[in-house]
Amino acid sequence: MREYRFDVVRVICMIYIISCFHLYGYIYPQDRTTVCLPALTALAHACLGLFTFVSGYLLGKKYCFGQQGNIHIWTFYKKRILRVFPLFVIASMILWLIGFNDADATWNGLLCISPFVDPTPKTLYYIPVIMWCYLVTPLISRRDLKWRVLGCLFLFSLLLVGRFLFPSIDSRFVFDVFFYFVGVVSAPCFDWKLNNTYGTIIKVFVVLAFALVLAIAVKSSLLYNTSRQMAVGAIGVFAVFFICEGVSNYVFGRKKQLGQLFIYVSYASMACYMFHRFFYRVAESLWNPFDTSLKWLYMAGLVFPVMIVLSYVIQNVYDNIVKKI
Repeated sequence: MREYRFDVVRVICMIYIISCFHLYGYIYPQDRTTVCLPALTALAHACLGLFTFVSGYLLGKKYCFGQQGNIHIWTFYKKRILRVFPLFVIASMILWLIGFNDADATWNGLLCISPFVDPTPKTLYYIPVIMWCYLVTPLISRRDLKWRVLGCLFLFSLLLVGRFLFPSIDSRFVFDVFFYFVGVVSAPCFDWKLNNTYGTIIKVFVVLAFALVLAIAVKSSLLYNTSRQMAVGAIGVFAVFFICEGVSNYVFGRKKQLGQLFIYVSYASMACYMFHRFFYRVAESLWNPFDTSLKWLYMAGLVFPVMIVLSYVIQNVYDNIVKKI
């Protein structure tokens, strides 16, 4: 049975990253961007951490490896690679050709070594992260819960030691891997719904605490530090998740037609993430108004919806090609 709350997660996280966090830098000059950037970055960590958590949860719930597994390892790798990597190659080459990423960062990303060495490709840095998560999934997604826990603890401990010995390892990689492992471990035994009175209290408390910290951060220097941004982002993973769950219950419980729109946008989300920088570059070349309000209206009100439609077409065409392989 489809869990619509995860479609809402994909949509809300994608919309924030693409039409708020990244778009903010296109609208305002650098001096204005620095005012809210730390809080925006903390929320971006929360959205990407949540997306990674959901990926781990869904794969950990769907797939089991080993002698009692329900899928062969190489079948899993084939599906994951075909799902992500070819589009990633195309997007990487486009961003290199338009000068958004340089050649070194592009190659590090394509070789999936960017989580460990500099330079890291801007925007697309997340794809090598999730590819490494896919690589270790057959080692940790086993029927035995004890195996999952010990396997994740062992691999994450190795990563922490590596981060200590080699500071070039991207701290965002450590952050996202942690939430991927949480998703994989919890998948067979916990659904994260918290549908009771105490659960509701916990959800409200987490959301309000996260909102308060972000509000304070905008007015202070609280988050002018990467580790603090990630610490707040860690709380935000669950705050955003609980918000998405509430939106899902409302939309798919009362607004069925709006729910179909969420499913549509969810399907387009990966292609939209891959290619949105290119779409923004094209949009700016067509018209680049000086007035910030007008540019917000142009980019978010016109370019973004068109981008969703084009991304849906790209994803649909690509999926039809993959089905023939």
